Amino acid sequence: MLLRKSTYIFFWRVSGEDPQIIKKAKYRLKVRFLASGITVFVLFWISVFSYHYSFNKLFNLPILSWVIGLVFTMMIINIYRLNIITLTPKKLSYSLGYIASLAIRIFFIVLIGLTVIKPLELILLNKHVEMEIEAFKHEKIEETMASSGAYFDEEIKNTEKELSDLISKIDENRISDSERKVEFLETKLKSLKSNKTSELEEIRRLLNNSPYFIESLILINTKYPKIWLITAFLLLIFLSPFFIKFTTNPSGFYSRKQMLLQEKIILEEYQLFKKRYKECFKSKLGLSVEFVENYENPPFNTIRKKDNRIIGKETDFINHLYGQGED
Repeated sequence: MLLRKSTYIFFWRVSGEDPQIIKKAKYRLKVRFLASGITVFVLFWISVFSYHYSFNKLFNLPILSWVIGLVFTMMIINIYRLNIITLTPKKLSYSLGYIASLAIRIFFIVLIGLTVIKPLELILLNKHVEMEIEAFKHEKIEETMASSGAYFDEEIKNTEKELSDLISKIDENRISDSERKVEFLETKLKSLKSNKTSELEEIRRLLNNSPYFIESLILINTKYPKIWLITAFLLLIFLSPFFIKFTTNPSGFYSRKQMLLQEKIILEEYQLFKKRYKECFKSKLGLSVEFVENYENPPFNTIRKKDNRIIGKETDFINHLYGQGED
């Protein structure tokens, strides 16, 4: 072996497989799971960088985004590994449930892959995207400033008209006791005029400082459709550990040993459960109670025990109920 034994074991563990079984398998299988472990390891650190970039863009947290990216990656990659670890290798025949399970697993892996890949593509096309986003930002700012300015102008115009109508009515002695309303409208008018400039500047500042992260993702996927070739290639890398596990021979050494080991663990735990079940009733209630088993192969419970009791017909019960046929 070109690598140290500890290196093989490390990457086998990263892939989610049992090193104790793999190290007794053929060299080809060892290399397959080594490749799977290396892929998962590399994807982990790529994901950390990708999520750091995303969180930093969204929340402007240059240092803390590394911590958030690391924690988020640990959660996501563990879900990714769980999808692979719990996968049953290919079978001779496929049920509808098994096909549905495969489809759901692939969907989740692709979804996880896209959350990592798309920010990386954004980094790759950063220079092109920045120019497009600047143009989009300028258009967005001008559009928002125009609509906001029009809103303030309309409010000022309506307030001035209302104040003018009110003063006319007062001069014509059509209404009285309206000093408070005049004062309110005058205060409102002053506030609108003084706040117009500051509010518009605040809107401009917020729009200018916005990262436009989502708009950037939409832009690269619509204006640069060839980027999906890179996406497809990287998704194949994400799916490669899945295919490595799926194409493992179900009747081969590794699959058989893994199944026997899992079965042994389940049986040992089941026997321990039955023992503690009996002890619990004995210590708490002073009763000798055995756990009832209704299957031939507990705890897998796939073969139900046959009921050898002789059961009469319904007519026999009716005759017995009414005492007929007993003389």
